[in-house]
Amino acid sequence: MGEQIRTTVTIYGEDYSLVGDLPEDVVKALAYHVDNRIRVLASKNPRVSLNRLAVLTALNIAEEFFELQEQHQELISAMQQQWRSKREVKDATK
Repeated sequence: MGEQIRTTVTIYGEDYSLVGDLPEDVVKALAYHVDNRIRVLASKNPRVSLNRLAVLTALNIAEEFFELQEQHQELISAMQQQWRSKREVKDATK
């Protein structure tokens, strides 16, 4: 287990003291991303509570994550298929 790093970030006007093994600049970048996403949602829905904004933001980020995961898997599959095709051509020329 790595060294524990304490980082203070501000998300939507609230300060959070976080402890973990990620570098401070990474935690701040993540917090900045979350803050921006909450602010975008808040600007479109000014009467929504912070709790709801947080949940909606989490769902939006989770959706992005799943889409990226799917794209990643598709790329891996395409690369594997390309590798197999090249190997089959190489084996056929022997």
